[in-house]
Amino acid sequence: MDSDLMVSGAIVDSWVESPRAVESDPMVVLQVAPRGRPRDLVIIEAKASLVPDRGWLEDLSENTCHGSPVKAFGRMMLNGFVSATHLQLIR
Repeated sequence: MDSDLMVSGAIVDSWVESPRAVESDPMVVLQVAPRGRPRDLVIIEAKASLVPDRGWLEDLSENTCHGSPVKAFGRMMLNGFVSATHLQLIR
């Protein structure tokens, strides 16, 4: 499943995962309620380096950004998650 897509909606839940390998970055995981389909949650994984600033990263790890708008651009993975290549987070 190698298709480009864009997900636009609101953050329902979020967390930051430790790096999976020694040389990799931490991962941000977002549960997003897509605009127009709020019951169809989408899981988005992104490298922490895609998050615009440290304040956002802290908010995502502490769950203080629920309801915030987000746009994620990326590819659908075989597990049904979206692997983000670009994030737009809006306060």
